[in-house]
Amino acid sequence: PNTWRTLTKDECIYLANSRPNASTKMGVAQVDGVNGLFLLPDNWECPSDITFKIGFSSDYSVEAYGLHQTFTADEWMLMEAAGAIFLPAAGYRRSTFFDRAQKYGRYWSATEDDSYDAYYLYFYSDEGDISYVDRYEGCSVRLVKDL
Repeated sequence: PNTWRTLTKDECIYLANSRPNASTKMGVAQVDGVNGLFLLPDNWECPSDITFKIGFSSDYSVEAYGLHQTFTADEWMLMEAAGAIFLPAAGYRRSTFFDRAQKYGRYWSATEDDSYDAYYLYFYSDEGDISYVDRYEGCSVRLVKDL
């Protein structure tokens, strides 16, 4: 209890694919100028005066996040209080090379595939899923707290 950790591959699969109505519990957006992906809790109730559009954009671009939906920092705080999680589209790092910030996000899971690869949750403006990549890639980390 009260331990911070990284989600496992199976937990990422649950969030993205296997939970009931998984496709209705996520959506891309821009929050205060930052592109990213919202993950909503299973028992999501959208705060009043906020409209949340589920899913992904039909376009693959940096601009597509904001065109899909945009929230202010104050609106985000209300959504966070209702249990929403926002993962910024932070790009990736390979060695000293950093690229694709605001275009897509990659978030490590705690599960390795083999001695070279590990699983991660990824998203673009038009899709998201689970895959694996070389562990030397620089993916972002989102910690969760066990209660």
